[in-house]
Amino acid sequence: MRQDNVRSIRPRGRGGRLLVAGTLAALGWSTAGPLPWSAAQVPGPELFAKQPETPEELWSAIDYLTRTGQGRQAVPFLNAFSKAEIDDASLLKLRDKYGAGSFLRLSDDPATRPFAEPLTTKLADAARRMAADAQRIQQYIPALSASKDEQDYAVARLRESGAFAVPPLVAELKKFGTTTPERERLVYNASRLDTATTPAWIAALDSPDPGIAADAAHILGNLGDTRAIPFLTFPAASPDSPAGVKTNAALAIEKMTGKPFERQPRSPVQVLDDAAEAYARHLFEMPSEQVLLWRWDESKGVPAPYLARRLDVEGIFGGRLADDALKLDPDNRRAQVVRLGFALERAVDKVGYENFPAKDQETYADALSNGPEVLGDLLRGAIATNRPTLAAVTAEALGKVADPSLPSRNGKPHPLVQALTAPGRRLQLAAAKAIVDIGPTQPFPGSSQVVPALSRYLLNQSLPRAVVVDGNPARAAEVAGSLRKLGYEADAETSGPAAFRAATESADVELILVSHDNAPGSWDIHDVLSIFGADSRTSALPIYVYGPKDLDLRRPGLAAEYPKAKFIIHTTDPTALERQLGGRPSKLSDAERISQAQQAADALAKIAARPRSLFAPDLAAAGETISGAVGLHDVEKPVADVLADVPAPNAQRALADVILDPSRDVELRRSGASQLARSIQKFGPLVMADQEKKLADAFQSEQDVDLHTGLGNVLGALRRFSPLSQRPANATYGPDQGATAAPVVAPTPVETPTP
Repeated sequence: MRQDNVRSIRPRGRGGRLLVAGTLAALGWSTAGPLPWSAAQVPGPELFAKQPETPEELWSAIDYLTRTGQGRQAVPFLNAFSKAEIDDASLLKLRDKYGAGSFLRLSDDPATRPFAEPLTTKLADAARRMAADAQRIQQYIPALSASKDEQDYAVARLRESGAFAVPPLVAELKKFGTTTPERERLVYNASRLDTATTPAWIAALDSPDPGIAADAAHILGNLGDTRAIPFLTFPAASPDSPAGVKTNAALAIEKMTGKPFERQPRSPVQVLDDAAEAYARHLFEMPSEQVLLWRWDESKGVPAPYLARRLDVEGIFGGRLADDALKLDPDNRRAQVVRLGFALERAVDKVGYENFPAKDQETYADALSNGPEVLGDLLRGAIATNRPTLAAVTAEALGKVADPSLPSRNGKPHPLVQALTAPGRRLQLAAAKAIVDIGPTQPFPGSSQVVPALSRYLLNQSLPRAVVVDGNPARAAEVAGSLRKLGYEADAETSGPAAFRAATESADVELILVSHDNAPGSWDIHDVLSIFGADSRTSALPIYVYGPKDLDLRRPGLAAEYPKAKFIIHTTDPTALERQLGGRPSKLSDAERISQAQQAADALAKIAARPRSLFAPDLAAAGETISGAVGLHDVEKPVADVLADVPAPNAQRALADVILDPSRDVELRRSGASQLARSIQKFGPLVMADQEKKLADAFQSEQDVDLHTGLGNVLGALRRFSPLSQRPANATYGPDQGATAAPVVAPTPVETPTP
């Protein structure tokens, strides 16, 4: 009899008191002092007639003391219980006797809280070990063919083992013929287990034994777990399925949906495509990053568990469903896209983003062989579902096979163009590089964004940005502050137009947050969501609407009207905000930042080397950013090469500063002199007059032969326009300064076309 039940008895008169006292004494409680329910004194450990020693006695005392609010008095017993050696069976027996709440209650009292997590973890581990104990499971299998009461008891015990009960059941099924009463009874009882067994029975569908696969389909239909429908669909639809498997799979789907398989609202291929894509988009909730995966083990002839990472589980199941869809329809592009996406994600996860495709040429070759249509669809899908790393590797591959005209489709820009403004720095860089490599010759919507996107990476030190739209300035600042603590550079805007400008002026923006009651100004919440969702520069950005917990009641229909928006609860806690957003922004290592800057510089150098390039005119507009990057280590050489083809004063002046700086690498100074001379020949002198003087002085004193020659080349190019001695010392040149000496007339460059 449990002590909490004893405490529910109320004494009535002196006789009742003696009766209850005798009962307590029989249970080991002392009756020398007041009874447990007395208001005069709350009982303590000193009231135990016998000091608890065994694990069961200790937990009996712990349970009572925690139930009566005496957490501090329970601590000595908890210490003793924690140190006691107790096997799994005994621990689970205590759980069954006192209830799981007896363990969970420890977290309610500050005194017992330190014991809560270790003991509940110990209990959970014991339950898992007991559930998977093959000997324990095996002892109940024969009872499934015994009397009804024995069958009921065995089923109840096997339910406790979940999916681990399935392998012994499959082994037992193999002992009997498919139509024998013993096998039918086993199938019937297996169908009485709960849906925790579903993953193992799905694995059993892959058995090469048609009888086992047919039984698995029948059992899944009886369990009624709709998660099995996609895995039953292929055997139900495939003309190559054994007759029994095909029939039972179709009947199982009919049981779960209430409609015959032939009258399902979606075709088998659509069912398989939808399920595969759901895995690809990470829509299936999993308990953790490590997942217990059930697969058919051919060597053992039964389903077997494997511990796998979430990404691998998604790839295994999603890839299988996509393959099944392709078996039914080999030309199914949607399945091709999903399958390729899984292959690329797993390849990048295996070798690392920075090592792909160099260290996995096989997967890369397979990606290229799929062609521009499949790669284009995959890129669009990866952008739409916020998978920037997958999108980045897809963009790089698409750049190798895409049509150089970058045609739009159905009124939408080419996916590489769309990627230029999609969230994700890796993605934007990959798209810009791919477009440069393609070398389009005709302007296209978005072509003016290529050079600015590349030049931004030369000074790639900025944090990813987020824009907050909230008519309440204090609340906007509060939300922006939380975002900054998560690693964003956050802009707080109180009007829709201002927020739109902030979101479109830079490619760094990765996130939009808007208040549900944004009212000030000419844009309300509907305007913000509509305009941000319609503009190509912002439509791919994740948009979150924040508000109170009952937001769905306050703004009914908002979610249905704007399905791309996500709704979160307003919070001042950065940790809670991080949880709702699904994590922090991706962080780049210093090595990757340098690599991105180098890649961007190389791409800009390609543009500069092609004077007839579609993007060459945009170099001047990005001249200031490119000029600033020449002072950065690791990118200075390709940046210097670009500056020679930038028709802007700051380009020549940046090159002059490099040449005149004795602390810079001599090879860079030599190259800079050659590039400056070439720039002056093409665009005229745009350097400062005092720089000219310093260049002349450096020419007189320079000891390095090659650099001395380069300086002479620079001075000769300058004298082509006017003698240095005729220029005032403070003269400046270039269209942005207003020439005070000889006018600058940039000659028309004569270049040999570069293919």
